[in-house]
Amino acid sequence: MKMFGKVWELKKMYDKYKTLQNALKNLVIRWKEWKFTDGQWNEIDAVVVDISGEMKLKELKINDTNLLDPAKKEALEWLLITCFQKAQNKAQEIAAEKTKEILGFDPSNIGNMLGWWGIPGMS
Repeated sequence: MKMFGKVWELKKMYDKYKTLQNALKNLVIRWKEWKFTDGQWNEIDAVVVDISGEMKLKELKINDTNLLDPAKKEALEWLLITCFQKAQNKAQEIAAEKTKEILGFDPSNIGNMLGWWGIPGMS
């Protein structure tokens, strides 16, 4: 009978994992960097990055076409890297929160959990 209990626990964990996977796939984090003013005095984000909860780049927009000038190459590179890193950091933060919420444990503490379960070298 114990074996069926373990199988049931594994099934429940698998279902939670699939729920988490779907939640992260559907989660999109948007980060905007730098502002510029267009010809009609509207303030617009120069660079916009969308990243999924799975850490996949979904969309990249360069709204300030002046940044495409070869003389502004370094500025554009800096904006792209900064925007992407900030979006990725926020996505990781939210993914960790979702993991705790859905799976019921802190993924950053998995080593201690495995050690507690008696797996050598994991505490």
